[in-house]
Amino acid sequence: MSLPSDPGERKGLPLWDYMFGYFPDTFLAEVAVAVAGNKQHNPGERLHWAREKSSDQLNTALRHQFDYGTGTKKDTDGCWHLAKAIWRLRAQLQLDIEADRREQAARAHMSELKATLYASAASFDDPLGLGLF
Repeated sequence: MSLPSDPGERKGLPLWDYMFGYFPDTFLAEVAVAVAGNKQHNPGERLHWAREKSSDQLNTALRHQFDYGTGTKKDTDGCWHLAKAIWRLRAQLQLDIEADRREQAARAHMSELKATLYASAASFDDPLGLGLF
């Protein structure tokens, strides 16, 4: 995903205001989760999401919510259980958005192929008058 190029649309996305005006402490807690996870799963590497090492987003998010709901606010590594749940839910949302984008692109490509095929077929003569072309 990228930001829109239209100036009006860009101004309609107050990213700074959202990130630092709504829940600034939660973003810091999420970053702490990402850093702790990166140290665990990718020691010595720059911060990144190793997708192949983290695939069970919804069950893991729910387990962190369960821990929170039963009174354990923080995990053994000091990170907030809800921040870990949020990280997992964001990961799932990212995967869903990417899958939706791929599906939309595939549908658009299929529509283009069909239009090309029909245009090509329309250019053929129907010598037997069978209505095949």
